[in-house]
Amino acid sequence: MSSSVITYSKRLQIETARRLHDHNACDVYTFHGLAGRLFSTIVYNDSILHGIRKAGITPVWTGKPYEVIILDEMQDCTHDLFWLTCSFIRSVTQAAGGRAPRIVVLGDERQAIYDFRGADSRFLSLSPSILAALSPHPWTHLPLSKSFRLSHQNSAFVNKVFLGGEKYIVGSHNGPKPLYIYGNTFEAREIAYHLVPLIRKYGPERTAIIAPSVRENAALSGFTNLLSRQHRLPVAVSISDEVNLDDDVLAGKICVSTYHQFKGSERDLVIVYGVDAAYFKFFAPDLPDDTCPNATFVALTRARRQLVVLNNRGISPMPFISLPELHKTATFLNLTGKEMKDLEPVGRPQKLGLTLPKHIAVSHMSRHIPEEILSDICKTHVNIEVASKPLPPSQHINAPGKVLTDGTKRHYEAVSDLNGLAVVAAYEYALLRTLTTLGYCSITPPIGMPSDLRGQAAWLCHKACEYEALFSGYTSRSIQMDNHAFDWLGPYLDAARDRLTGQFEDAERLDFEVDLAKQNFEVSQPPGTEPEVVEMLSGRADIVRCDGSPASAQRRPEEGMSIWEIKFVAQLSLEHAVQVCTYAYLWAIRNRAEDLPKIILFNVRDGERWEITSRNGISGLRSLIEDVLRAKYTTKAVPTTAEFLNKCGKTQAEVLSGR
Repeated sequence: MSSSVITYSKRLQIETARRLHDHNACDVYTFHGLAGRLFSTIVYNDSILHGIRKAGITPVWTGKPYEVIILDEMQDCTHDLFWLTCSFIRSVTQAAGGRAPRIVVLGDERQAIYDFRGADSRFLSLSPSILAALSPHPWTHLPLSKSFRLSHQNSAFVNKVFLGGEKYIVGSHNGPKPLYIYGNTFEAREIAYHLVPLIRKYGPERTAIIAPSVRENAALSGFTNLLSRQHRLPVAVSISDEVNLDDDVLAGKICVSTYHQFKGSERDLVIVYGVDAAYFKFFAPDLPDDTCPNATFVALTRARRQLVVLNNRGISPMPFISLPELHKTATFLNLTGKEMKDLEPVGRPQKLGLTLPKHIAVSHMSRHIPEEILSDICKTHVNIEVASKPLPPSQHINAPGKVLTDGTKRHYEAVSDLNGLAVVAAYEYALLRTLTTLGYCSITPPIGMPSDLRGQAAWLCHKACEYEALFSGYTSRSIQMDNHAFDWLGPYLDAARDRLTGQFEDAERLDFEVDLAKQNFEVSQPPGTEPEVVEMLSGRADIVRCDGSPASAQRRPEEGMSIWEIKFVAQLSLEHAVQVCTYAYLWAIRNRAEDLPKIILFNVRDGERWEITSRNGISGLRSLIEDVLRAKYTTKAVPTTAEFLNKCGKTQAEVLSGR
């Protein structure tokens, strides 16, 4: 019987394919990989998939006419992925001469953690209803409570302490009791004193440290930096929550990531930050505080053997937990010399609506917004013209995204972010003999820059690594690459720099890494409601280009000016467009311009260039920024089941009509 399994991540695809190696009639795809087969194109992400859907491209299945289709992790499905699923099932049915395949849907509603991307767990719970039109076979519900990952001790801890005694999961083996630490998580040395022996016991390659957020997490960065610097333990930190965890980079190292990134993964020792009442204040103000958040549940169920939970000093435990069961099912370690704070009463008001952080970085403001919403916002406020299409694949500058740093241990480090920094820095240095791109003061010339091109490439990559460590606060990669030759970019730098140079041949002046900021940026609310305020909206524009004479009484500030955002990525995205548009707005406000400068987005890797114009000048970009911030930071009530089913019905009608 031929079958296919559809998974969410490349890691799950590889692991599932390995387990099914002896079953020749079974194929395993990721959703994006499946889309590539179905539409005969490369689908990197949800953005491309959404574009395919909007373009009305007809799916064609030329593979096996599968008799069984298995959909994994369906609680994380979005409406675009549901459309893809329906398109796949219909195409397979057509390829089989009208015989519909049987459908198997797998998932866990407690692991539904991607609602901010538009996911809805009802794609799992209501799958018999929403897929009935495509597969008329009868449905059977089978609960799967046994976990082959969790020990009896860890499952008892989760069930009794965090799930109110519900026997939701059943362990499969014995292991140590979970360790619950109440202490100052910012005291890295004290935390390390208790945890380094455990890390050495299980091994770095079988250890993970996970937190609700990695960026700007001083407690986490302080601890991981200490592990690398003092204890010489290999660490892989994923700074960007947009980048999938790479198996080569993780191999042999402690994995440091967010809860969301680590979903679907497991290790023997898992150390979990952020399991206290502060989680509801900073990460989940919209969630009820009388039940375990799904993200916390996911984090607590990643350990195969030893689970360690960190509760920061002075912060109460999560208000819904059972303290008596905590002391029964876990080893409690108090590092403060004082009693742990009492539980706060449950029932604090859920905060729906718009809640803005005090400080927002432009480079992160449009992340995690569903593609459909971001697309509508951009279409409303800007026009994007593809001034230069991507070059043929043979002309892409395919500099490596990871490099081998220890041949004996087979350790790799991710370097794709360093490539972009180094290329822009190389161009700046060739043009101006300055390196503001890498944090150097413009009046302080860089010392030690080699004269030959390959030597410059290595020097710039090394400095980019140091700059990124300073900027992010995480030094593990810089420490682990201290003795590396940094020689991977040399063969590509000349072509990359020339491609960038070609964009600015006639420029009269270029300013690099220009700081831009707006204090007290107001986001309007419905009439009668006070606006929400961002105390600081800030970022750094890659390049500001000036053509023509300096601004004078006769010349408006924006004349001859253009704002450039330079990328070195697989493909440009709407997130990049929002980023450069925000820089253009901030520049116009700072310079009291009457209109906007030109707005350019350029990808060095493939030569693609977008030219962006606002449909309503400066106010149009302000509206774009407000809409993006509302989309990202507004928590709304969940659509009713009737609304959900109605939308699913429209999606099915879209697929069945061939539109």
